[in-house]
Amino acid sequence: MKHIKQKTTTDYSKFYFLPMNREIQSLHVEKMVNSIRNMGCIRDVIVAETNLIDGITRNYIIDGQHLFTACQREGLPIVYRVVKIHTDDELVEKMAALNNTSKSWNLINYVNAWKYVNTDYMTLLKYINLYNLEPSMIAMIAMNQTNAAGTSKLIKKGEFVISNSKTAAMCKAFSDFFIKIGSADRWVKFNFLSVFTSEYDKYDHAKALVKLDKHLATIKAMGDPKYAQDYIRKNIFS
Repeated sequence: MKHIKQKTTTDYSKFYFLPMNREIQSLHVEKMVNSIRNMGCIRDVIVAETNLIDGITRNYIIDGQHLFTACQREGLPIVYRVVKIHTDDELVEKMAALNNTSKSWNLINYVNAWKYVNTDYMTLLKYINLYNLEPSMIAMIAMNQTNAAGTSKLIKKGEFVISNSKTAAMCKAFSDFFIKIGSADRWVKFNFLSVFTSEYDKYDHAKALVKLDKHLATIKAMGDPKYAQDYIRKNIFS
């Protein structure tokens, strides 16, 4: 961002925090304060000039909110650069790209950002809060997808769309299994999910939970993904 003019101010009231950005962590601010005291401020705060949030053009911090807070705490001037933002998608994309150069976003960060642009992300967040399932698992169910990595990419790009009308019921049902297999390796959980989605509407849920109790130790000990799927399908869902 070398082409954008650097500015400096001690007027902290000129800056606003975005509701979709990560929350300020006091421990991170402490680390920034120590860094500033030892080396000075070696980064700029990046600000989005936009009226997208409330119709009023303001300066919103899209990268460096912890740095800003640390400088404010130390009574130091804010060194910043301004980019003009015109669309919601542009705002989230730039915010995500800039934050990933410092402390990478996880999927929840992307969900929280995109929920202000796409209401399906708000629904996704609701299911994440309701059920102790990974965001990518819920997204796989909601989008009728079988590839966790591909689903995660869609979430990050703002392209998550709920296309499965049975998402709520399926998440609730799978969470019953997930509670039992929660300590299993991650690949086992995703293999179980793959079989579950293919067999949904074909099996007896109560009986499947009883069968899982019987075969749980074996499933957790498996090391071959293909064999695991065949075993789960035959012994849990048949």
